[in-house]
Amino acid sequence: MIDRQAGSILVPAASAEEGAHVFRFLLAFRWASLAPVPIAWLLPGLGWAPSPASVYVFLFLLAINVVLTRYYQPINQWLRRTPWLLGLDLALLAVILALTGGVASSFYFYTLSPILAAAFFFQLRGGLLAALAFTPLYLLAVTVGRAPLAPVEVYLALLEIFSFYLIAVLFGYPAILLEKLRERTARLAETGHELAASNTNLQHRNQQLHLIQELTLSLQSSVDPAELQEVLLAGLVDEMQFPTAVIALHDGSGALTAWLSRGGAKTETVAHAAELALAGHDCPITRAVATRKTVVVTDAEPPCHLPALDAALAVQGSYVVLPMYLRDVLVGVLLVGAAPDQPLTGTDITSLALVANHASVALGSLRLCIDRAQRLAAEEVRNRIAADIHDTVSQNLFGLAYGLNACNQLLAQDLTTAPAKVQAQLLDLEPLAFSALHQVRSAILGLLPGGMDRARFAAGLRKHMDALRMGKPVHFTVEVVTDFEQWPLELRHQLLLIAQEGVANIARHANAQQAWVVVDSADGVAMLTIRDNGRGFDPAQVTQVSGIGLDGVRRRVDNLGGTLHIQAEPGAGVEIAVAIPIGQNE
Repeated sequence: MIDRQAGSILVPAASAEEGAHVFRFLLAFRWASLAPVPIAWLLPGLGWAPSPASVYVFLFLLAINVVLTRYYQPINQWLRRTPWLLGLDLALLAVILALTGGVASSFYFYTLSPILAAAFFFQLRGGLLAALAFTPLYLLAVTVGRAPLAPVEVYLALLEIFSFYLIAVLFGYPAILLEKLRERTARLAETGHELAASNTNLQHRNQQLHLIQELTLSLQSSVDPAELQEVLLAGLVDEMQFPTAVIALHDGSGALTAWLSRGGAKTETVAHAAELALAGHDCPITRAVATRKTVVVTDAEPPCHLPALDAALAVQGSYVVLPMYLRDVLVGVLLVGAAPDQPLTGTDITSLALVANHASVALGSLRLCIDRAQRLAAEEVRNRIAADIHDTVSQNLFGLAYGLNACNQLLAQDLTTAPAKVQAQLLDLEPLAFSALHQVRSAILGLLPGGMDRARFAAGLRKHMDALRMGKPVHFTVEVVTDFEQWPLELRHQLLLIAQEGVANIARHANAQQAWVVVDSADGVAMLTIRDNGRGFDPAQVTQVSGIGLDGVRRRVDNLGGTLHIQAEPGAGVEIAVAIPIGQNE
């Protein structure tokens, strides 16, 4: 198509394909315009008997039409590149008019074809210029062909000249309208393509936002980085339509671990070479981590340069490596592969960088939360152990130290009577030593994997009672509710410590023949009951008695948000009832 230029006289009105259709129409007109010639020859009484000149002209024009029909495509292009050829056509047709009778020539319709061509191809301006150029040629041909002209012939000549301009206007102006329509159609098509591209871009952005939303929601509810990794990979493959995606996390010691890959509908844990050391290794992944920039690979370079791991990742051809950092701390890396027939574009890389940034925040924040929770849990365990040792073991050790010191003083005073006194004192100290031993064992038991179940709880209390009763006959019963293992581990451990203190009081002070420990639950409340049939005590004087350990029990119950009820009477035993909400200690 010839571009429209300012100041040009003749402007092509249509594209090459449209011009081919117009040229075929003009060929049909040229063939149809020759039909009146043999008709005039065949009809008697019209006075148009075939002359030798008209026969030769007819045959010549037939030959021209055959050539135009045979080679219409190159001639069409030639005509559109060189519009002045229409001038030669007009001059040739003027000669034909002069040879075939001028105003009365039966080839009149054929002479209109150049004007039609100018109007179709070059719009109104081209048609008027062709009519204006043909007018003097027509007058010359008419004058030469039939001179002098009769009045009727003059009138007929004027009508024919008028028809030149009428045809130029009737076909040139619609050509302008068609050109405008074509331009608007082209603009609409271009706008449609732009809208389609914008819609595709919006869909891409919507997929990104949906993936980011999934990451955000997963961050709010997930406590497992692997779950976030799976959400990210599923979004990249399912939502954003990338063929493969791989993610690995930094272990904090200079290596990438926890590899996950996604291709199609399946997420797989990479079992081969599960660790990639970052130091002293040159590959696209380490370069991306070192430069903190996205690395685009288009030459099929392996991502790790480790055959086993490269084969497991299944990232081939072109791909992109995106390092994930949060506050200058490496979180991991993300690899996204491209389809063989769809290389990664700048828009794709920008979108992936945005997703990687949000994934860095999500995974890094989750890791920080997990680390903080682990530190708090470790600190809580240390504090609990310290409190347990302070409340139980340290008191027993203090008693042992005090008693041993008294033994030394007795031995220094009188060697004759001291051994009996020291032996009696040691008999009193022995329960304290066993109590301290079992309290240390209980603390260790709380640290063992698997926590504490019903069997450990009951066995621990029985061993504690056996160690403290020093051969005294005590029938000891322990009953633990069946859903005990479903309670929080910390609650179970604290209930054991409370029960041990209660059992220690029974063994040391109650002089009981029977003791019971019952663990039950009702309406979301854990209930611990410690009861004996010993000598009891006066509750009004309990604050003055420091050796029975109720202060430690009360402190533990208060820390757990529970209630403590003590029912005691001299000579009627003691019952300690503890109620602790289970839900508040999860």
